[in-house]
Amino acid sequence: MPSTNVGRRSTFALAEMILSVAVLVILAGFSVLMFISAKNNNAKSYDMYKAMSHAINVVETIKALPHPGLLSEQDFDPKGAVLSRNGDAAAVCIYFDETWAVIPPDSSQAQPCYSVQAELAPRGTAATGTDTGTNSGSYKKDGSCTYTISVRVLRLFPYTLEKHGQEEIVFIETLKCYTPYARTEGAIR
Repeated sequence: MPSTNVGRRSTFALAEMILSVAVLVILAGFSVLMFISAKNNNAKSYDMYKAMSHAINVVETIKALPHPGLLSEQDFDPKGAVLSRNGDAAAVCIYFDETWAVIPPDSSQAQPCYSVQAELAPRGTAATGTDTGTNSGSYKKDGSCTYTISVRVLRLFPYTLEKHGQEEIVFIETLKCYTPYARTEGAIR
């Protein structure tokens, strides 16, 4: 008789151990998910800080110019901006790696992780697609023109264990009025 009692106790102990291991595995899984979530939140916070810093830098660089026609790739810091023009409009693109280091435009080996895209266009022709009808992309009679400056900072890859890819981190849109005096002043520069 004593042997059946021992068998029942060992079976109960084995079931107890299996149950406790299963509970520990489930709790460990939740802990790993919480650590990954905390890591992602930390990365998103840092990305927000760096993205806002770069976006404001681009806006202030564009606003500092006396005329949009004087905008060049050398105006931007950090170096590595690619400038393209389409009439009175201009677009600037800067790529960064996962550590927010600038990727030079001629680099083919570095994988971009972040993108800063800025657009400068006469009001009414900006990427927003809204036409105010006030300027319609041309200068007023007094020679002034209002430009829309739009800056987007994108993360090109998803964070750890997230499914959606390209994510907008920051979007800034502002206006700058260029006057005829600034145009002639800028031409002297």
